[in-house]
Amino acid sequence: MMPGLLPARRFPPMAASTWRNAVNQGYLLKAVVFAAAFSFTASSSGLAHAETWTMSVPELSRIEVGDDGAPVVVDRSGTKHRLRLVDGKIVLQQMPSVIKTKAPQGALTDSVVAVGKDGLKAWLDQPTERYGHDVLGDAIEAAALTAEYSGGVRQTLRLDDDAVFEDRIPWFVDMDGDGDQEIILVKAYLDAGAALVLIEPGDRQNPPMIVAEAPAIGTPNRWLNPAGVGDIDGDGQPEALVVITPHIGGTLTAYEWQGDTLVVDHEFYGFSNHAIGSRELGLSLVVDLNGDGIAKVVVLDANRDNMTIMSFAGVSPKTLKRIKPSGRITHRVVVHDLDGDTKPEITFAISDHEVVIWQPGL
Repeated sequence: MMPGLLPARRFPPMAASTWRNAVNQGYLLKAVVFAAAFSFTASSSGLAHAETWTMSVPELSRIEVGDDGAPVVVDRSGTKHRLRLVDGKIVLQQMPSVIKTKAPQGALTDSVVAVGKDGLKAWLDQPTERYGHDVLGDAIEAAALTAEYSGGVRQTLRLDDDAVFEDRIPWFVDMDGDGDQEIILVKAYLDAGAALVLIEPGDRQNPPMIVAEAPAIGTPNRWLNPAGVGDIDGDGQPEALVVITPHIGGTLTAYEWQGDTLVVDHEFYGFSNHAIGSRELGLSLVVDLNGDGIAKVVVLDANRDNMTIMSFAGVSPKTLKRIKPSGRITHRVVVHDLDGDTKPEITFAISDHEVVIWQPGL
């Protein structure tokens, strides 16, 4: 076994309850039959081929996405381990230390510098306390979005005083399938709450510009969290997915881009992808899980203690698979093929210390 790799056995579904513990580098790994660790429920499609693995990481800080798309487990010391499945076993491989890039001067303290095509970068800028909603853990939001182009040239989109960007991460997306990148962000009006906005990132001569916007929720201190972008119904038109009011009976909403408006295309009730006060925004995903060209939505229920894979293909939305782990889902959801079998696994964490890998068997 390579240094820094932590093994755990993999059990087939419905096998006898078996635990195997191994302690290495401060981590306790537990490979368990799903019947021992989880209570599963599902639609009529069943869970005959689903498998799960769990791993206790007492000092878990967060889950990130590596350069290759694989989940990266980060402990409270900042040490990072790449997570994989090798020969049916969980392994954690310690990654080399990397000097953290400082946020650009004037950026929102917890904003993530997003990187798009051709080296384009974007981040939230110009901190302000003019809204004071505190949904992301403090009263400081961004008054602007800054983009950096080739040669280090920067351009900034500044909001009027009646709104802020109530977000941490500019999402680079392709909302019309033309190959050009756009940005989606949460814009919150002081008197009307949040709205999803679509931004063209500009260039060396022109600043970013809002080109389409969804209607605001209509009430101050009401928020939404983006889930992702993809063609979820097979009509050839990508949709932007959000959960509106994820803390108070959230609505999973899909928008299509039509002119200068983001228009509701689908709605489904009873979901969440955020815990109030948390900076973790990655509790949902829009991704093609089975290679059929149609994106699925991975999202949590309103209490964040069930994870559901939703399909919007066909006449009405339906649940493809659902997992109920032993605690609330707290850390970023990552989809990646961890064992090279072309079937992606879903990685997440519960109760701030337990990493879960789920192969839903779609």
